[in-house]
Amino acid sequence: MKLIMENWRNFLKEADTSRPPWDQTAPAKLGAIKPMDPRDVKTPAAVSAPGAISGTIPQAQLSGEIQIHNANKLHEYFEEDRRIRNVFLSGWSEEGHPSWKEYQEKAKQYIDFMVANNPIFQNNKIVENLGAGSYGFVVQLDNDHALKVYVGSFDPTTRGTDPTARSDIERYTSSRERAFGGTSEPGELHIYDQGEIETPFGKKWFYAEMQQLRTLSKFMREFAHPDKDAREVTDGVDYEITFLKELAHLATLVDKHGAQAIAEFDPEEAYAAQHGRAFPEEHEDEIKLDPDWGITIDSKPRGDEPTQLAEFAELLEQGNLDAIFETTGYKNRKKLFLLDKTYAKNLFNQLKELLKAKTLRDLADVRGANIGVSTTDESLPIIFDY
Repeated sequence: MKLIMENWRNFLKEADTSRPPWDQTAPAKLGAIKPMDPRDVKTPAAVSAPGAISGTIPQAQLSGEIQIHNANKLHEYFEEDRRIRNVFLSGWSEEGHPSWKEYQEKAKQYIDFMVANNPIFQNNKIVENLGAGSYGFVVQLDNDHALKVYVGSFDPTTRGTDPTARSDIERYTSSRERAFGGTSEPGELHIYDQGEIETPFGKKWFYAEMQQLRTLSKFMREFAHPDKDAREVTDGVDYEITFLKELAHLATLVDKHGAQAIAEFDPEEAYAAQHGRAFPEEHEDEIKLDPDWGITIDSKPRGDEPTQLAEFAELLEQGNLDAIFETTGYKNRKKLFLLDKTYAKNLFNQLKELLKAKTLRDLADVRGANIGVSTTDESLPIIFDY
């Protein structure tokens, strides 16, 4: 036992503890702790893009003022914004994540390659970081357009990332066709250009160049409520957006079944029926609340009073959104205590239209960081990501 403890102390002394815990290696002389050789695995490893295994990034030569400026700006945002660092990490390579040390050391080289090899970074200067989300970030260009760079899109089925970004590409293509065909509606996203971004490891990123906008979260923190705590504003706005999504879902049910049917509806009984067994054929038209519904609207009885669900259903049937917005809710405050009422009504109408064909889970990523405020009309929301 004494010999075992002595060997263990020697191992700790010689381990590479200067590196992060997830990237430490055992000393070479302790051969029994060597990592597994990939050649020992019977199933052949998948062939990856050149340079991906070693993490080699080809040297890129930046040319001209715009390329140099944009590379420096992107690296500046990378250093300053944790969310942008996370986007780069998730889009690094097909081989998986690099070590943290390698990631930091090679980020500038990675960014230089992207700028030098993709025309979207070579015509206009980046002037401002507008914000970032789970799958991408948005920057302002000096041509008064916004540029979204993203590594994939939200997959509501798996609640993970779709690396092909199929849903975003389809939506941006449709928006672009409507904008150039003259059929887009006020508040609809205008797409001027979109395409793929080449990266060092052959993994595709994507971009969409859209109209000038300000993200709702940033607008609310810096302009609408600069006197409030920034985190409280961000969280409060996201709560109110969740409320508007649930209200829009309820509105689609009221349009289909009527407020009286909603008032007589027993959510607990329906949930048990829905999840305990399949709905029988004769109940095809039974009211079905979205499985992700119920965060902000109370459906439990309150003594002799109607449930909030029933109350809101009746007000929706009357078209009285103002009364709903004034209802006491989260932390004994009104349902809307940050968002402007006109902006909220417009956002509600946009969400209701989307929920005719989508679920709340499909719209899970609709939040303050992915909604814009029009620069020409502050009452117009622009949903640019979901």
